[in-house]
Formats: sequence, structure tokens, C-alpha cells
Amino acid sequence: MTDQTGGQLAFDFDELAREDARASLDEWSGAPLHFTTDYYPPHELDEAFAHWCFLNTHFDSYASSHMWHRAITIPGDMTVGDGEHTASTFTAELRPRVGQEGPGGLLTQLICEPCEWHAINEDENHAVEAWHDHAFPNWRDLPVIPTQIRVRSESGLTKLATAWIAEHYPVEAQVPGAPIITARAPHGTRHVAGYSPWGGYDLSATALDRPAQASTPSKRALTRALPQPLSPAAGPARPAPVLGA
Repeated sequence: MTDQTGGQLAFDFDELAREDARASLDEWSGAPLHFTTDYYPPHELDEAFAHWCFLNTHFDSYASSHMWHRAITIPGDMTVGDGEHTASTFTAELRPRVGQEGPGGLLTQLICEPCEWHAINEDENHAVEAWHDHAFPNWRDLPVIPTQIRVRSESGLTKLATAWIAEHYPVEAQVPGAPIITARAPHGTRHVAGYSPWGGYDLSATALDRPAQASTPSKRALTRALPQPLSPAAGPARPAPVLGA
């Protein structure tokens, strides 16, 4: 189509689509397009945030929408065992911006979709711990890996830590998604996702106020060869990843 001067008319089809979407907001049936504390499955929260950004803009969308969005540091989902539990991590930005008031702080939400369960907390560690209470009821009884054991190197979990974990952690605790607890420096308090041998959390004993055990086996005992590599694939298949069962 051309105008009277013969020039090509330009249509912003995205803006036309946005206008149509705004006109039919009352037909939106997914998660709400605003902050909520109600349970919604991860895919509905993803779709709602994407729709808000389509209607408005991606610019400053976290603070402007106050909606749940995938945590920047943990963008994917974690599966426990054969899928009995999952962990999907979202954050909602409710902190005030410069010169403005805000409704709250930076909230963290962990979702277990198979159970339609979720936990929300302003302290990320507390939300992570609540999820472990849900998925691994006896996780607090796991031994703390002592400070003498270097847990990770640039290439991943060290052989010494792998051997120590294999010897001291219950077999039922060595399943995909299971955590470890490590002694940390005084300021090493964050629970870190994906740092256990099975893709679970490396939980901070400092944050949990848990001391490491007083004595450790000899280095020779720690470094002896394992029957097979310690990995999620090598972990025993269990119908339910409940610790201490």
C-alpha cells in the first residue's frame, strides 16, 4: 500500500497486536498480570510475565511489573529423583526505586510443580530451606563436609570431596537433585544451586549455624578409589528420594 505521494506506508504490526491484546485483557485466563502470592505452575508465571512485557515493555519490567520472573542466577528447573519433586525458582522485585516507594523487598519463590507446592520468602536461603524440608525431609541430618576438604576446583567437584561424600552420605541421599552441606567462611552464607554431585544445592553450614564434624578420616581413606564415578547417572534408582528412610 502506498500514500498519495507514492511512498510506502509502514504498519507497526506489533503495536496493532498490542492494541488488540489490551482491548481483550478481560479474556486473559493465565496467572495474573501483577504480583500474587497464590500458587501457579511455572509455565503460567512465565507466560504471564511474557505477556506483561509484550503489553508494556521489557525495559525495567522486573521493577515496573512486580511480577514473578525466573531467577537470574537459577534460570532452569531442577528435578529430584525420578521426578517426584521439582524446584523452579522465581523472584519478584518489590523494592522501592530511587525517589519512589515500593511495596516490599526482593522476594524468592520456589515451586514444586508435581505437588502444587510453593514457598515465598524475602530471604532466598529460607525459601531454599523450605523447599528442602518439602523434598528431602531429613536433609538437616546430613553431615557437614569439613573445611579441610576442598569441595570444588575450577573443573568441578574435587576427587577428595567426591570420596568423602560417597563414604559419609547415606545411599538414599545420593540421588539426582540431592544437596550437600559444606562448611564455609564466615561470610559464605548463600545456598548455591547446582553445586552438589547430583545437581542439587550446596547448602551453607554457616547459614544453618551447623558446625562441621570434629574429626575426619585419614587422607588415604578419603582418596581410595571408588567402585564407580559419583554422578547422577551412577546414583541408585530410588522410587522416593526421602533421606534417612
